[in-house]
Amino acid sequence: MERFLKSTSIYDLSLIRSLITFLIIAFTAISCSQTTDSGLQIIEIPKSSDSELYLSDLAKSVEQIQLETKEGSFIGAILELQQNNGKLYVRDVGDKVLVFDRKGNFLRTLGTLGEGPGEYRSAYSLAIDKKSGKIYLGSFNKLLVYSSEHEFLSEKKFSFFVDYLSIVNEAPVIITDRSLIPVENGYETQSILFQLDQSLNIKDSLLLRNAFVKKQLLMGFTDRHFISITSEETFLYKPVLTPENFLRDTLYQLSEANLTPAFKLEFGQPHFDDKGEKIVKIYNIMNAFSYVICQYTRGKYKMLFIYDKINEKGFNLKDGILDQDGNPVVLHPLDLENNIFYYTKSSEFVNGDTEELNPMIGIVELK
Repeated sequence: MERFLKSTSIYDLSLIRSLITFLIIAFTAISCSQTTDSGLQIIEIPKSSDSELYLSDLAKSVEQIQLETKEGSFIGAILELQQNNGKLYVRDVGDKVLVFDRKGNFLRTLGTLGEGPGEYRSAYSLAIDKKSGKIYLGSFNKLLVYSSEHEFLSEKKFSFFVDYLSIVNEAPVIITDRSLIPVENGYETQSILFQLDQSLNIKDSLLLRNAFVKKQLLMGFTDRHFISITSEETFLYKPVLTPENFLRDTLYQLSEANLTPAFKLEFGQPHFDDKGEKIVKIYNIMNAFSYVICQYTRGKYKMLFIYDKINEKGFNLKDGILDQDGNPVVLHPLDLENNIFYYTKSSEFVNGDTEELNPMIGIVELK
């Protein structure tokens, strides 16, 4: 693969870095795993955090791409990144999808912002069918479809929000929440998965879970990586961030309309404080070919847990894994079958007379 702008090799390490890496791997608290008779694999995550770990310790390569800053391309914050056919698709907090090439050059905005047919008000979810090249964009209760050449093809309106999109078996899957449904002594929020056909008709649905709250309360998280696809296997984790007296700590395998427990993350105690509030809050559990990765918080600390399935080693890291500058970054999925992730990093501010540069993207291939 051609490397653009800056490429970092794992062999470009000093003797001191190599010694530190050896000590981390040899002496850090390593997470253990076990498999139950039912086939559910249990992965232990200790309460304590590990020493500093660098991307270069786990990565085959790290490619950094500076996204071009020009008129029409300004990015407020990257909410999601997809790639296909040498192009990068950035879902921005500013409600649109921007298209760049792999050198970071700005190409265009996907679709048209507006209220009319074929237009969207806010890009709320994004998915790409790698086989057909079709691009699916969710905006409130509308699903829009574009060709690989970014031509508008069709749209469909639903009675629910298109909160999250993925492509499973070459067809779109939607996950949506129906929030604050009145029940006895409180409210329920239902998470529902809808399987669509190629014509965007609902083929099947699956109630993922009910979450109960005593009072009207909504909580969200911008990093939504609910579905993991490796080879022909599909896995799902849907977080519940509202108060509960138990942890939803299991990643499920999704087959047809069935969910089977696959990985359970056993977090070190305590899970709750003396008021019954969650100390541990789980946001994402992702399954790659060789890794299980979890984003969570313990108290006030943001944590990134990386479990190497091949070597059965876990790394429990505060804030994230360190890039080549020693800054913590969080890994997001890009191509889980090939252990490829991305991270985002703000570019250095130059001076007050110029607009701040667009972020830099790091594309990481783990060993």
